[in-house]
Amino acid sequence: MKRMFHFPSSHARLSALMLACLAACPATSALAADGTELGSASGLIQSLKQQHQGRQALSLQAQDGTALPVLVQDFFEQGGKVSIAGRHRDAEDSMFFLKGDGKTLRGFLVLHGQKKAWEYSTDARGVVSVKAVPLSRVYPDLDEDFQRSNRSTASLAQIAAAHPVYSPMALRQAPHIGPYNNQDVTKLESKPGSPYVFYLNTAAVMSGSTPLNGVTKENMYRAWQSVADQYSMLQLNVTTNKAVYDAAKAASLLRTGVINFVNQDGRSFAPLHSFGTTSAGTLYRNPASGFDYGYGIGMTGAHEVGHQMGMNHDGGGTGGEYFEGIAAYQWGPIMGNYWMGGSWTNQLFTWSKGEYNTASNREDDLKIMTVDEGVPYMADDNVNGKPLALRAGGEINPADNWGQIERNTDTDVFTFSLGSAGTLNLRVDPIEYLRMLDVDATITTAAGTQVARSNLSVNRSAEFVNLNLAAGDYKLIIQGGAEGTPANGFSKYSSLGYYAMKGTLSAATTPSTIPLTSGVALGSQSASTGTWTYYSIQVPAGSTKLVVNLAGSNGDADLFVGAGQKPTGTSYACKSDGSTSTETCTVNSPVAGTYYVGVQAYATYSGLSVKATVSP
Repeated sequence: MKRMFHFPSSHARLSALMLACLAACPATSALAADGTELGSASGLIQSLKQQHQGRQALSLQAQDGTALPVLVQDFFEQGGKVSIAGRHRDAEDSMFFLKGDGKTLRGFLVLHGQKKAWEYSTDARGVVSVKAVPLSRVYPDLDEDFQRSNRSTASLAQIAAAHPVYSPMALRQAPHIGPYNNQDVTKLESKPGSPYVFYLNTAAVMSGSTPLNGVTKENMYRAWQSVADQYSMLQLNVTTNKAVYDAAKAASLLRTGVINFVNQDGRSFAPLHSFGTTSAGTLYRNPASGFDYGYGIGMTGAHEVGHQMGMNHDGGGTGGEYFEGIAAYQWGPIMGNYWMGGSWTNQLFTWSKGEYNTASNREDDLKIMTVDEGVPYMADDNVNGKPLALRAGGEINPADNWGQIERNTDTDVFTFSLGSAGTLNLRVDPIEYLRMLDVDATITTAAGTQVARSNLSVNRSAEFVNLNLAAGDYKLIIQGGAEGTPANGFSKYSSLGYYAMKGTLSAATTPSTIPLTSGVALGSQSASTGTWTYYSIQVPAGSTKLVVNLAGSNGDADLFVGAGQKPTGTSYACKSDGSTSTETCTVNSPVAGTYYVGVQAYATYSGLSVKATVSP
């Protein structure tokens, strides 16, 4: 007997005819040029939801008459969006998922044993269609035409000898930065606390906290670290901790993904667009291949997670579907044939939008991740500039001076002053392991006149050696770099990541002030005990009040405000020096001009927010 449902759309009658049948009765279908129409997205969602609540498997029919009965095992709905996953009713070795909303759905049904696949998509009317597609449409890395000769034994031997070398400046500025230091490799997290989580399920290649097959814990750490590096510009917590994944999945399955390590050799693969569902990718161990486990598995993991985030291969050149990169610049797209660049000394693997001249895929990878999949960028850690932190003798230490280029529009500014002529020796390194950042650094005067610039060729770092500077105020500006041209080289499109600095600056004086914008909080401020940091705010004529706030959860930052000159501990217009880093100063009827905000670190603080608000 047919069971009819109500579909609240203009296609209600057609949808009911197509979707009302359960397993006992084949569904009526409408044929379209691009597959079989199944009715409205909202109607299909409701039918699958009812099936998940205990009814029989919903049976749909493909264009060739093949019955497609699906069994829903996971159904998650939040904020009008759904994530649905399960399998073919009659085949355990199968995979089914849909995600989207009442207007747009996309997903796949795969019968692995038969190597058959069907794709679900929605047209402009909100009508869902299903059509047969090659298996490689679902799993791009199962393209049977791929030539394994690109991963010859000789190439893999080179890869084994050329894995990245850690910068000496990589000092754990973020959880995923720096060499292995005896961490529990089953509890790793790159962005603790983020609601967006990607789980590297290593259970099958571990015995408790010990890796199998002679793989070291350092190998496992670097495999995780490499994936974390490639996604560090996003608020995505790449983790090996199942409890973290389970908690995030319970809160919102739509913000999670999973890839399973497998304890055997094979070709790794992952279903396209499966982030936000429980459909997992597969990452084989390949211990006999000869390459460094942490580097090789890490690159492969980053690539496969890319498919799950929705990205296809970057093709072109002689590599066909897998672009081999540009050797002259030691650059290649991570969604291309990254193996070909494994022997490069200063390899750079990044996301792409197909700017190189032979590109066959113009997808905007960053847009896919941040807009289509909705994973946000990291917040800017240097909005209005920071003073260059100097230790005794003018030492520039990487533990104090570092940051992140989160977007390709980001520039980080560090200010410094010289009371007399001085000399700068400085190196700026990318500090991630499987890096994406090519550092471009510029020295300018406070007025913006360029003094020097460095972007070392095929080196990824910037460097100033014995740079003579006259007395005055300066800015050090750091951004993502580029080499060659976008057509033959790479742009700054995804030159993203963490960096740190090391060097010396002679004849340095009190740091110049950091400008504040009224009503805009300046976050991520930090300082060590005893140091002063100065900020400035312009107060126009006729203003009634100036309020300055410090907000911090650690250390002890004291607040001083001066009119027309920098305040000190004994000379100020207003002060607030309680025992915490939460302070407020109010100046009523301020005179027009520049007010200076001085923050003294009575005890070392970090993550401080400074905000000045002028009332007209």
